[in-house]
Amino acid sequence: MVAATVADHVEPHRGDPVKFWDGRLQSLCKPCHDRDKQREENGGRPIVAISCDGWPVGS
Repeated sequence: MVAATVADHVEPHRGDPVKFWDGRLQSLCKPCHDRDKQREENGGRPIVAISCDGWPVGS
């Protein structure tokens, strides 16, 4: 488990100051934000973590 160190915008603000300041935030660790979240926002497919029992984590 890694401590969350980044406040991430749930909906990308794309430079909109209202969304930047008033949008919903979620806590993420820096590696997840920099790798996974940025990949999703740039048109890539989300990365789904799979647990040792073969089921997606967080489902």
